[in-house]
Amino acid sequence: MQFADKWKNVAADKAQGHMFEQLEVLKFNFDALKKDSDLFARTTASMGFPTDPVDIVIKSGQKTLREVQAKSCNNSASSAFALSQDKYKEMARLAPSDQVEKIDELLKKRIETGTLKAEDYEQTRRNLQKSLQHDDVSSSGTTYSEALESTKIEVAKDIAKDFKLKSALTDMHESGKRAGNVGAAITGGFSAVTGLYSMSKGDIEIGEFTSRVAVDAAKGYATGYVVTAMSKGITHTTTYFLGESVARSFSRSNAPAAIAAGVVNISKSFISYINGDIDNEQLLAEISHNAITSTSSFYCGALGQAAIPIPVIGALIGAGVGYFFGNMLHQSGLIALGDSQIVKEAKERRYVVQAMCIAAIAESKKNRAELENYLDIYFSQRKNEFSESFDVLDGSLCDWNPDSFILGLERINNQFGTSLQFKSFIEFNDFMNSDEAFEF
Repeated sequence: MQFADKWKNVAADKAQGHMFEQLEVLKFNFDALKKDSDLFARTTASMGFPTDPVDIVIKSGQKTLREVQAKSCNNSASSAFALSQDKYKEMARLAPSDQVEKIDELLKKRIETGTLKAEDYEQTRRNLQKSLQHDDVSSSGTTYSEALESTKIEVAKDIAKDFKLKSALTDMHESGKRAGNVGAAITGGFSAVTGLYSMSKGDIEIGEFTSRVAVDAAKGYATGYVVTAMSKGITHTTTYFLGESVARSFSRSNAPAAIAAGVVNISKSFISYINGDIDNEQLLAEISHNAITSTSSFYCGALGQAAIPIPVIGALIGAGVGYFFGNMLHQSGLIALGDSQIVKEAKERRYVVQAMCIAAIAESKKNRAELENYLDIYFSQRKNEFSESFDVLDGSLCDWNPDSFILGLERINNQFGTSLQFKSFIEFNDFMNSDEAFEF
């Protein structure tokens, strides 16, 4: 579309030659994408060499495999003459597909007549192509009228949109197939190993082993296909709405894969819920976990790629850290769509402890009140006992009555859990007259 806009002020019969090259490159690259080929074509004009004898190059990586000269004129004779230049040597000669048969007839006749340019004509006829092709990749060919029509801006826009959509869908499908094959190989291989171990123990039969491997491989293929296809779709959508530079940064951050994986995992949770394998609480927990970890992986993957500008590595490290923190936040209950199972169990334990504490507080208050009441009564009684004992002591001193004094001391000693050895002078005299030893 941008080339059509570039040459909008050029006469259509001249501009169509440039559009002819672009259309052939576009169709060739689309076919290479469909066939999962490493080949791609570019016009030398788009590479900054508009006057180069070569119009189109077919490459694989950095290696140029084929050079092509393309000419599209309003009649077969003009196209044949334009292609038959000595400077083009053994380049492939590409002409409008509706003129190739007539060009071949004209070249054959001119060669047979033995003209001075017979050698150039022979070279052109030997390398003549009705479509841009190499190995098994080929464009479908482009007619002169098709190239002429594409010089119109609106037509060029429609062609560009059509090929963008088809290329995006094809890229999603082919990438999904590759990822699906890898997923099937990994999950199927792991299932086979575990199945063989179970068979060696006699836990399963060969039929169950075969079905397990087949089902697991199919699940691995489906997961790999859907995740990769969706991530490619997200990247293409980002390119369409936000531009190529934003989409490139977006894809490097591993965000498409993170979003696609999150969608797939949430879909699996819904399927399990519909099948009755999980209840609504587990469904909410799985959705919450996937949403939080996917979002965290997405943002941390972008930050990781920015901090570590090594393709893929920075995004992988950032996404890994993001998943760890997202999982930690979800499990802690700080961020979640409802409480996680761990948080629910912790809350239940807290409620039990809280109930025990409330009961213990009430019992403690009751016991404290009883203790304080007992101490008040106890110390009140002791206070009275001490007061009366001291009154007895004071009275004995006034009456000069030693036995009363001893009685008062005995009552004081009793308050401390002891007793006097002698409770009267008579007992003391009897002890002194006996042979018993005095005990302290």
